[in-house]
Amino acid sequence: MRISTAWAQQLNINSMSNQQAKLTNLQQQLGTGLRVSTPADDPGAASRILDLDKTIAKTNQYQSNIATTRGRLNIEESALATSGGILDRARELTVQAMNGALNSSDRVAIKDEVDQLIQQLAGVANTQNANGEFIFSGDLSTVQTFAKNATTGEYVYQGGPEQRALQIAPTRQVADGDLGVNVFENIKSVSTAADQNGNRSAFSILQALSDGLNATFNATPAEITGGRFLRYGLDYTASTTTFNLVANGGGVTAPIDLSGQKFTDVDGMVTEINAQLTAGGFSGAIQARSNGNRIEFASVATGTASSIQINNTSGTFLSDAGFTNAQSKTGANAQTYQSQLTDVLTDLDAAKNSVLAARTSVGGRLNALTDQENQNDKFILDTKTTLSQIQDLDYADAIGKFQLQSTALQAAQQAFGKVKQLSLFNYL
Repeated sequence: MRISTAWAQQLNINSMSNQQAKLTNLQQQLGTGLRVSTPADDPGAASRILDLDKTIAKTNQYQSNIATTRGRLNIEESALATSGGILDRARELTVQAMNGALNSSDRVAIKDEVDQLIQQLAGVANTQNANGEFIFSGDLSTVQTFAKNATTGEYVYQGGPEQRALQIAPTRQVADGDLGVNVFENIKSVSTAADQNGNRSAFSILQALSDGLNATFNATPAEITGGRFLRYGLDYTASTTTFNLVANGGGVTAPIDLSGQKFTDVDGMVTEINAQLTAGGFSGAIQARSNGNRIEFASVATGTASSIQINNTSGTFLSDAGFTNAQSKTGANAQTYQSQLTDVLTDLDAAKNSVLAARTSVGGRLNALTDQENQNDKFILDTKTTLSQIQDLDYADAIGKFQLQSTALQAAQQAFGKVKQLSLFNYL
């Protein structure tokens, strides 16, 4: 077979180009320290590298979530410790106030300190983190946790109904706080002033202590509060919704009709119900009001003659608002000084137990975060080791190949130089 001079030269040039490309690839690997820089280097390995990089990035996000959650829980732990101290001091003052040898001036002095404790506890319950989020407001962290009800003067919970939770592992979440309603409000009480569920808030307990020290002994009205979150209202535009409010032992029965109406918040609903109570001449006996994000119905009367009951006639309002059919509550007569402070003392112990339970839960979650953080660290290390084995360059092997390739390229260049000189014209 005849081989032209041009073809022979082109074959040698192609050979040198291939050798040069291989040498350049080895130079790039040695410069970057990576065996696989592009998918073309090893498509299978490149796909595996992408998966491992995503896994490491996701686990690093879990570690970031752990750090964020730990910071929030540490703030909560500090707030709960302060709350426990406030309740301990209130208990000391209650025991002191129950001493019959105290005169009115002594009791007023104790009352002044109790009033300061109420404000201090409200401040702690409204604790915010560095981002301005209220740590006890759950999933409504931008809303102040507790605020005074303009009608009753009591502190009511305004936060969300759900705890916030952050992902700390593929199948594991940890709550970054506790709901203020569970810590400070739903406290089991022995007092006749407790709500229909037998609870009253830490603020109400301290206020009862302050009132007793001030010789203020009020009969309590009958009140029932819905258990559902109504911040975003209810929609009855396409349904018939009616119910009756019965007050004072059946002496007053007020029909309420919410059919065809839509409410965007609890306040709008309260306004409409109170308007119907006024129009029907029942406002002197029954009131509707908001209790944070819940709706509440109360008898205007006080003492044991006061009662309130809600009865469904059509529709789903009762279940939507968190009432049961025929749910009722009777008011209570005023207590004596000693009985009121005795109940306060017992309820303060319950409030302290509520705070301690929250602290125990926080401690458990902090331990869980540490355990998961260690697991995530090990997982990241193991994954990076696997990634290194797939992606990183074996320098000893690469240097050997580089030297071999350099020799091959030099040989090809020398051969081309000799072949290039082979021509008939050199012998003519």
